[in-house]
Amino acid sequence: MRLPPKLIEIMAFRVVQFLEENKLIETRNAEALIDAIEKALIEEMSLEDKLDEEVKELLAKHSNLIDTSSVEYHELFRKVKQKLAQKKGIIL
Repeated sequence: MRLPPKLIEIMAFRVVQFLEENKLIETRNAEALIDAIEKALIEEMSLEDKLDEEVKELLAKHSNLIDTSSVEYHELFRKVKQKLAQKKGIIL
């Protein structure tokens, strides 16, 4: 799932804000923590993007079988993506 950079920034800020307000963490440099959370979110989303590309390539290799079957592409895409994610330990 692709999110706009501003939304990722807001999410990271709110995570740190929540943790600080609920006394779950104390930080001297909240900005550095926000940046680290942003990077983690972006990295996690890039894993899903790479997974999507892998599924597209895999389905393209078998497009002739898909065309002759009664399976809908988007349903097959979703199922293959779930299986690959599970195999690779990626949480969607």
